[in-house]
Amino acid sequence: MSLKFEIKKKHVARSERVKSVELHPEYGWVLSGLYSGVITIQDYGNQTIVKQIEVNQKQQPVRCAKFITKKQWVVAVSDDLQLRVFNYNTNEKIKAFDAHTDYIRCVIVHPSQPYLITSSDDTTIKLWDMDNNFALIRTFEDHVNYVMMVAFNPRDPNTFASASMDNTVKVWTIQNSKPNFTLSGHEGGVNCVDFHHGDKPYLISGGDDRSIKIWDYQTKQCIHTLEAHQQNISSARFHPDLPLIISTAEDGVIRFWHSNTYKLETSLNYNMERVWSLDIGKDNTLAFGFDEGTVVVKIGQDEPIVSMQQGKVVYGKNFEFFTINLKAVNNTSNDGQIVQTNSKELGISDIYPCGVRHSPNGHMFAIFSDSEYTIYRSQNFKNSGFGSGTDLIWSQNGDYAVREMYSIKIFKNNTLSYEMKTDYMVEQLFAGPVFGAKSSEFIIFYDWETAKVIRRIDVSPKKVIWNDTNTIAALATNEEIYFLQYDPEQLPIFLQQDEEPDGFEDAFQPLCDITESINSGYFIQDVFYYTTLNGKIAYSVNGKIFIVDQDKKYYIIGYIQQQNKLYLIDKNYTIISYEVNSNVVEFQTQILKKQYQKAEEILQTIPLQYYDKLSKFLDTLNLKEWAYKLVQDQDHKFDLALQLTIVDDAFQIAQQSQDQLKLRQVGDLALQQGRIKIAVQALELADDFGGLLLIYSSLGLKSQLLQLADKAFQQTKMNIAFSAYFLCANLDKCLDVLIKSNRLPEAAFFAKTYCPSKISPIVKLWKESLSKTHPIISQKIADPFDYPAQFNDLKLAIKVEKFYENIRKQAIPADQFKQFQEFLNQDLFTQLQNNPNLDLSKIIYGSG
Repeated sequence: MSLKFEIKKKHVARSERVKSVELHPEYGWVLSGLYSGVITIQDYGNQTIVKQIEVNQKQQPVRCAKFITKKQWVVAVSDDLQLRVFNYNTNEKIKAFDAHTDYIRCVIVHPSQPYLITSSDDTTIKLWDMDNNFALIRTFEDHVNYVMMVAFNPRDPNTFASASMDNTVKVWTIQNSKPNFTLSGHEGGVNCVDFHHGDKPYLISGGDDRSIKIWDYQTKQCIHTLEAHQQNISSARFHPDLPLIISTAEDGVIRFWHSNTYKLETSLNYNMERVWSLDIGKDNTLAFGFDEGTVVVKIGQDEPIVSMQQGKVVYGKNFEFFTINLKAVNNTSNDGQIVQTNSKELGISDIYPCGVRHSPNGHMFAIFSDSEYTIYRSQNFKNSGFGSGTDLIWSQNGDYAVREMYSIKIFKNNTLSYEMKTDYMVEQLFAGPVFGAKSSEFIIFYDWETAKVIRRIDVSPKKVIWNDTNTIAALATNEEIYFLQYDPEQLPIFLQQDEEPDGFEDAFQPLCDITESINSGYFIQDVFYYTTLNGKIAYSVNGKIFIVDQDKKYYIIGYIQQQNKLYLIDKNYTIISYEVNSNVVEFQTQILKKQYQKAEEILQTIPLQYYDKLSKFLDTLNLKEWAYKLVQDQDHKFDLALQLTIVDDAFQIAQQSQDQLKLRQVGDLALQQGRIKIAVQALELADDFGGLLLIYSSLGLKSQLLQLADKAFQQTKMNIAFSAYFLCANLDKCLDVLIKSNRLPEAAFFAKTYCPSKISPIVKLWKESLSKTHPIISQKIADPFDYPAQFNDLKLAIKVEKFYENIRKQAIPADQFKQFQEFLNQDLFTQLQNNPNLDLSKIIYGSG
C-alpha cells in the first residue's frame, strides 16, 4: 500500500531555538516556546506575529508551551522551575508558581477536565487543578531519571503515558500515583511518547538510541522498531487521520512512515539544524520547532478528492471512499445553501489518493496516487484493474491513459494498447476528444487511436475543460482562461495528412479569453461556469463574465439537468447547489450563435423569474432593446431606459422610487431631448437647483428664478441663491446672501460696485468681524462716506444707482431687446462726470 502526498511549506519564521510548538485548534496560529525565554503566537496564514510574551526576565529557556483554548490562555514552563499562565488576548499573567525542583520538560492540557500535567528532571509528574487556583492534586512517582514527555490517551483521557531518560515508557491513570505498567526496550533515554488515535491499542516512543518503537499497550510488547535517523529522536507522533507516523530528530530530518506497513515514505530537511518538536493540527497542518526557527507545512491538498458522473458522486477522505446519489436527493435548498445528503460508505482504497475520475458511462471510477492507480466498479467497489502510472484519464469509449515521467500508456479493454515515449517531462494529462499532455511550457493534444500530434499550444494550463459537444475547450492557466474552438469532424482529415511536429494549426481556433485564476470549471452547453481561488462563483459567455456568488470556496462537480441544479463541494465535502435552467442556457447559446429566431422560440419556454438574468446577459452583448423588453428589475430597467432614451418610462420609474439621483439623470436626459416640461418636473422633484437655474434662466422665467433663489437661500445653497437673485437684478437679496454667508469683503465690494448707498453698514460689519482676528488690518479699512475727498465720485455713483433701480422696475419686452441693448451700452457714469448737471430722468432706452 503506497502512501504518496503533497507537502507544501506555509510558514517559516527564523528565531532562537524552538523547544516546543503547538497549533491552535481553531485559528491559524502556531505557538512557539523559545530557548530565549519568550513565547510567540504567529499567524501562519498571513505570516504575522499575533503575540509575543516574555515568560521570564532572566531569559531562562521555555521548554514547553501549550494553548488552553477554552480559557484563551497559554501555559508555559521554563528553566526557572516555574509554571506560568497568560491570557493570550490581553497578555495578562494569570498565574505563576514554582511547580518542580528541577527543569520542567513538558506540560499537557487535559482535553475535557480542568487539569494540567507536568513532568520534570526531578523525576516526578504532577497533576494540577486549574479551577482550584492550580492546586496540586497528585504527584506521580516511579521514574528514576528525567521525565521528558507525557501524553494523554485520546481514547481514554484519564490515562496518560510518560517517557523518561531511565529508558522506559510508563502508563498511568490520573487517579493513581503509581503506574499501571512499564514498557522497557529502548537502549537509551526515551524523549517522546504518543498514543494511536484510532482503534489500535498502540503507543509510539523515540529515544537517544535513535530508534522509534511501536508498542501494543494491551500485550505490552514492542511490535515494530523504526530506524533511519542518525541522531537522537526528539519527537514521534501518530497522525490522527492519515496512516502516518511523523518523527523528528537532532539530525535535522523529518521522516514520514506508513503506520500500517512501517515503510519510510519520504523525508524532509529544511537545513535549520536540529528538530526539537512537532505538532499536528487541523486540515493536515504540521508545525516543527528547529534550532533556527519554526516551520509550518500542509500535507495533502485543499481540493477535495471527488468525481461526479450522471448524478453519482464518489469522494475520498484519506483512504476511505463514499458515494452520494444526488439524483435521488429532494433538493429544495436555496442557491448557495447546503444540500442535505446521505452518503454511503464504499470501502477502503489500496492507495493514498491524489485524485478520482469516473469513466464516461459512470460504471467505473479510477483512484490514482502519484505513482499507481486502481479501477473500481461503481456499484460494489470491486477492483477491476490496477497498475503503475498516475493521472488516469478516460476517453469517450472507455479507453484510458496514465502517465509516467517521460511516457504515456494507453489502455483498451484494460490491456495496454501502446506506450508513447515523450522527449519532455509529462506533468499532467487532460481528457477530451483528443487528449492533452502538458509540460512546464506547453501542451500537446494527441489522437487517442494513433497518438498522432494534433496540435501543440505554447501555454501550460492547470486545467483543460471541454463542453458536451467537444467543440469548445477551455485552457485555464494560473491567470487566464483561453477558449478555443475545435471541430471534431476535421479529425479524420488531419489523420490522413503527414504529421507535423507542432500538429495542425487549424485544429483549434481562438474564441476569446478572460482573466481569472480558477480552481474548477464546467460547461453547461456553451456556457462556462467556474469557481476562483478567492471564492467567486461565476460564468462566462463569449468572454463576458457574470457573477453568481462571492466568498464561496467551493469546487464545481457537475450539473443535473432534470433538477436544473449545478452542484459544488468544498474541502470538507459539504455540497451546495445553484439553479441553472437548461432552457436559459440554451437561449444564451443560441444568442451567441446569432440564431435570434431560435432564441425567441426558446424564450417562450422560459419562466418569467429568469428574465432579469437574461436581460443582463443581453445587455452585456449590447442587445439593449431586447434586454429592455425582458427586464423586470426596476433599477436595471431604468438604466436601460436612459441608454435607449426612453424618457417617459425613465421618469415614471424615477418618480415611483423618489430617488434623487435617478430624477437628476432623467432631468439631464429630458433636457438633451428637448423635453423641457419633464426636465423641469424631474429636477424640481430632485431639488436639483443647478439644473433648474440653467432652465429658468435660459427661458427667462423670472418668477420661477425668484422662487428658486428663496428656496436655495433657505437651504443655504448660497451660490445658487446669489446667481438667481443676480439674474433677477435683486441686488438687496444678493447682499443678504453674501452677508449671511459671512462673505463680508465680497459684500463690501459688491455694494461699492452696484449699490454704493448701502456700503457704510456693510463696511462696519466687515470691520467688526475682522477686528476679532486681525485688529490692525481692521483699522486700515475705510468707509468711503467718511472720506468724501478721496471718493469724490461717490455721489455720482449713487445717482446712477437710483436711476438703474427705477429702470429695473420696468418690464422690458423681449422684442425691444436691441433698443434696450443700445441703452445699456451707454456709459452714464462718464456722462455725469463730464456733465454733473445731466438730468438722467430724461434718458430713456432707445433715445440715446
